[in-house]
Amino acid sequence: MNLGVVETGVGGFMMEMVAKFRDRYPGVQFALFDGDGDSLRERLDQGAEDIVALVEPVEAAKYNYMRLPVREEWGIIMKKDDPLTRRDVLTREDLYDLPLIVGRRGIMRDSVSDVLKLDQTKLNILITINLPMVSRDLVVNHHYYHLGIRGVYEMYKDDDLAFVPFSPQKTSGHLLAWRKNTILSPAVEKFLQLVAANGGEM
Repeated sequence: MNLGVVETGVGGFMMEMVAKFRDRYPGVQFALFDGDGDSLRERLDQGAEDIVALVEPVEAAKYNYMRLPVREEWGIIMKKDDPLTRRDVLTREDLYDLPLIVGRRGIMRDSVSDVLKLDQTKLNILITINLPMVSRDLVVNHHYYHLGIRGVYEMYKDDDLAFVPFSPQKTSGHLLAWRKNTILSPAVEKFLQLVAANGGEM
C-alpha cells in the first residue's frame, strides 16, 4: 500500500494506524512517502500514492476524504532562549518584525493571515521551505523564526527550540484523501475502515 503523510503531528497518528494494520494483516507491505501538501497531492493525482494524509486547508473537492482526529495549533518556532518565549501568545504586530521562514504553500499563509488579519505585504518572509526539518539550524544558529504548527515543533524533539502560539488562535485539521472514481484495493478499503474506527470521520 502506498501511503503519503504530510510532515506534521498527524504522522504519529498515521504510524499508529500502520502498526495496528500490520498487526492484523502482516502480509500487507507499506511504501511510505513524506512531503508537503503540494507534493503529496501531485503524487496522488499521478497514482503514485493510494491515500495521503494532508493538513488543511486543502483543495479537497476533487478527492474523496476522511477527517482525521488530529488538529494543529499555529504559532512561531524559535530558539529556546529568545525573549519572545516569555510570552504566552504572539500577535500580528509581533510577526511584522521577525525574519520569517514559511512553508511554500500560499494557501496556508492565506489561511493564517485570514485569522490574524495579517497584512502579508508587511511580513518579512526571507526563506520558504517545502519540508520543515531543514530549517532547524537557521532557527537555532541564525535567529530566524519559523511560522508553523506545534506538531512540527514536537517533531524536532529539540531542547534548543520553543513554540509560542498565535492570538487569536489558529488551528488546522487533517484529511486522509484518495482519488475519486478509483477502485480501491481490499487492503486500502480495510485500512480506511481501521482509520474510521479510530476517530476518522467521512
